[in-house]
Amino acid sequence: MLKDKLKIILSEFQATPLPALMERELTVDLSVVRSSVTKVITIIGPRRAGKTFFLYQIMKKFLADGSDIRDFVYVNFEDERILPMTAAELHLILDAWHELHDRETKPLLFFDEIQNITGWENFVRRLVDQGHNILVSGSNSKLLSSDIAVALRGRTLTYVLFPFSFREFLVSQGVNLEKNILYGPKRHRVQQLFENYLATGGYPEIVQLDNDQTRTRILQDYFHAIFYRDLVERYRIKHSELLRQWLGILMMNIASLISYRKVENDFKSRGMRISSSTLATYSRYVEDIFFGFFVEMYSESVRKRQINPKKFYLIDHGLHNYLTLAFSANKGRVLENLVCLELKRRGHEIFYYRTKTGAEVDFLVRDDTGMRLIQVCYDLTNIETANREKKALAQGMKELGLKTGLIFTYSEKRDEEDEYNGPHCQDIKLPR
Repeated sequence: MLKDKLKIILSEFQATPLPALMERELTVDLSVVRSSVTKVITIIGPRRAGKTFFLYQIMKKFLADGSDIRDFVYVNFEDERILPMTAAELHLILDAWHELHDRETKPLLFFDEIQNITGWENFVRRLVDQGHNILVSGSNSKLLSSDIAVALRGRTLTYVLFPFSFREFLVSQGVNLEKNILYGPKRHRVQQLFENYLATGGYPEIVQLDNDQTRTRILQDYFHAIFYRDLVERYRIKHSELLRQWLGILMMNIASLISYRKVENDFKSRGMRISSSTLATYSRYVEDIFFGFFVEMYSESVRKRQINPKKFYLIDHGLHNYLTLAFSANKGRVLENLVCLELKRRGHEIFYYRTKTGAEVDFLVRDDTGMRLIQVCYDLTNIETANREKKALAQGMKELGLKTGLIFTYSEKRDEEDEYNGPHCQDIKLPR
């Protein structure tokens, strides 16, 4: 009986101490939960990024403030003991909790990977209307879709949890973050760890390992789960081999322009048929399940943004490094992918920029403070490369009326006056 299984799951959770964990940098406004305002706090992000442990982190904060573990309801909807479960059966969770505890207070509800239950949003909306505070997690960005927004009628606060940032990676390796750390005795250690991070990526499980073969096997398992469970099964993909090859193209070509027409022609030359419209649909799926992001060219014209090729960035550069074996040849693109993820973590709206002469600037960042142009170049020691990167940046700055621009490099740091049109450019060392 499902209710009995739920009682066992709820009792197991309350009897098991919360695991030790590394506190993540994502800031969630928990004052909403403590107030009379009822909101659904939604934590979304890719598989294996640490969403479950982040829910534990939130629980520990409440326990430290005097909450009772018996007032928590935690259900992981990937627990095979309760699957398959329908939305009509979700009410049994609270029934099971009330039968276990004779308490008058409303429990704080934690629903992990809730997107696995079709129609969950109607159940959650009803509980919110009854005054329950709820935290949910999910690996599918459909939790942000207009359908969900309408269903919950503005009752959500949504946060995205990514794999480890470099700062979190340092903490995971036992490095305490200090002011001016790059100028102190730890600078060589930090530099070495950044090289490690550039190679391994930020998946919490991966960064704790030392063996590259084990990392490769685990990342292959991640990829298989993403491919079969999040894509083939969820979206009922019939031509799965075409999808697999499409994902392979994306992983190999991070931080590169992707033209659906060119990919379509490439498939055709190899005797396979896939249309540009199908590729566009698959690309939406790729973003939905947080496998990666497509960045549009900046333009005030919606049509120009849609018809121009997009640049693709993986959710974690470790997938590229270990599953394509192309890390050593693509360090510049890996660095650019890393910068893109950091901009995403900070909530910026990002594009790439193309000047009137066709030169490309890697990122145009737009936020409340205005616009910024950012160029990423692993190594500027080659004069030709340095001149090309700076010239494109300077042209973009002139066209947009910006006084400063940024060039992120692997190890250089300097300020210089731009020779092309006078404004101030910066070359910034990345691991700050």
